[in-house]
Amino acid sequence: MTGRIIRFPNRATLQEGASEEASRILAVPIPERRPRALELSLEEPETLLAVCGALRGLGEINPALVREEADFFYYFIESPERPIGLFDEREYFLGEMALLAGSACRMLFRREEAKRWFDRSESYFRQTINALADWARVSYQRLALRAEEREFDAVLELVPPLIQTFRKLNMREDALKSRFLEGVALMNLERFEAALTVFREICDEAERLGNDRLLAIGCNNLVQVHSYLGDSDQALSLAQETLKLFYKLDNRVGLAKLQWGVGTLLKAKGRLPAAVEAFEAAQEGFSVLEMRSDVAALHLVLADVHLELGNHSEATRHVLLAVPIIQAENMVPEGMAAFALLQESVRHQNLDRQALRDLHGYFKEVSAS
Repeated sequence: MTGRIIRFPNRATLQEGASEEASRILAVPIPERRPRALELSLEEPETLLAVCGALRGLGEINPALVREEADFFYYFIESPERPIGLFDEREYFLGEMALLAGSACRMLFRREEAKRWFDRSESYFRQTINALADWARVSYQRLALRAEEREFDAVLELVPPLIQTFRKLNMREDALKSRFLEGVALMNLERFEAALTVFREICDEAERLGNDRLLAIGCNNLVQVHSYLGDSDQALSLAQETLKLFYKLDNRVGLAKLQWGVGTLLKAKGRLPAAVEAFEAAQEGFSVLEMRSDVAALHLVLADVHLELGNHSEATRHVLLAVPIIQAENMVPEGMAAFALLQESVRHQNLDRQALRDLHGYFKEVSAS
């Protein structure tokens, strides 16, 4: 628990076999767990600590599973009220499970659900001894959500004090993660040179920390910036190196985003059939991860490429596949004008390419953490 006051007396013992214990519990089907709570030690702080660690590690591998598991543990602890630990452990684990659930919902584009989870998380963290560090982690997720809602000026204003808070608490990884939000905001505001500087600094710091996970995500964003700047050869070379890192880390979310980025690069170079293959590979990855917003976004991207290839029927098919997902998830309330224009053009069997591009511009393949 980065930056936390030690709450359990024997942390060394907790590390021994903790991963195996968490895996054993998570392998038990959710409906069978409550009746077996005593056998599985589900009310033991050490057990819950191991589960939290395991779920954090799964965030970029299977966010849908993290959401489901965190939801179970939250409500298991919350009701009936269970005496977890001796001090504030119950409140901490409720806050932590809510934060895990909210973070997964953010990745799955379930924004309103994510906001509710973050509210729950903060309400319980407020009751713990280490509230400042935990509030800061919730603030990071909320700010990441604002970045995804395209409030980039607000992000640039609020990131510096958040980074300062993490640094004061000696939470170096969290401080570095927050810089991703700065870079993403700069990129979306088309301040590409400034974004390039930020992501280079992130990669340098990640290397110093020996953090391959943040290094890979930083490199992925560098690929996108080089692409926007027209440095396609450098971007493709960097993408190949980043691909190795994502495979090594089994970071499936990052891998899918990188494939999306490679598709964008290939499209920029005029290699449209190869771009289609890369976009389809990314879409397949997001589909397996149940990241429906990215699946929908890539339908729009693929529609645009197929229009360029002259495949109008295929372009229309992709738009028709995207529309129900966008409607069901209320994905782009800020882009509803473009969405309405696109729907109207589909009805008239004459796709409005500008509306299509305006709409899929609301879904970026850049990566926060």
